[in-house]
Amino acid sequence: METKFFTTDTHMGAVHLNVNFMDNSIRFYTDIIGLKVIERNSQYTMLGTGEQPLLYLYETTSPRKARQAGLYHMAFLVPSRTELGNVFQHLINTGYPLSGASDHFVSEAIYLQDPEGNGIEIYRDVPSMEWTYDDNGFINMGTVEMDYQGVLDANDGSSFNGLHPDTVMGHVHLSVKELPETIKFYEDVFGLDVMTLYGSQAAFMSAAGYHHHLGLNTWGRAEDTAELNDPGLRKYEINFPNFEDFEYFKNKLTELGLTTDRDGNSELVRDPNGIGIRVMFKQ
Repeated sequence: METKFFTTDTHMGAVHLNVNFMDNSIRFYTDIIGLKVIERNSQYTMLGTGEQPLLYLYETTSPRKARQAGLYHMAFLVPSRTELGNVFQHLINTGYPLSGASDHFVSEAIYLQDPEGNGIEIYRDVPSMEWTYDDNGFINMGTVEMDYQGVLDANDGSSFNGLHPDTVMGHVHLSVKELPETIKFYEDVFGLDVMTLYGSQAAFMSAAGYHHHLGLNTWGRAEDTAELNDPGLRKYEINFPNFEDFEYFKNKLTELGLTTDRDGNSELVRDPNGIGIRVMFKQ
């Protein structure tokens, strides 16, 4: 029996961030990104689309470390080019600085950073029938300039009222200390496949043939292991589709000699960089 978390219609769960300035971060993620506050309590603020949580914010007083393993960017996947055009026009209207806009052959993406330096991608997928592969079976992913005008022309002219309700966390891209060890962890523990490599510095992994659920890179030359309360990525979620697979996964961790911590109704496992992964069965 194999762990079957990743299926053709599965995406990542919510991302959890530690921030130094909660109110400022909430304003950014609501006014600029277009998420809505679902819940705010003494522990965290939950944001998402409708009732679907995509982001949790926790306040911390710890200073940010320059070369810590953690988040490179989190990627919000919108359901169409029209929706990407709506977001793009909104971001232009706000005047908030963008980091870039790219065509990756499998997707079109807009990049920016939140006020505390956390990377954000907002993207739409190119239909999978248009994806191509090299002779080794790796998916062809690259980075060229996005067709700015084409994306803007695709918007429907409606006023921006937030990210579309069908927006999901399409993938999470991590800054890691060492690539081969991290790849092996996600292969062995989660059954992910390497979809393509960028030399010896980046890998893109998924299952069920998606271009990537997880990106890994050493571009930031991370040296410090991720810590739970440091600014930046606190943890990210992987949700299993059924209880049977969730139980199988927990047994697999035991067989591999990996320990977990209880995290509410879920388990928290750490990758070789100390990055927390909240593994849960979502009913």
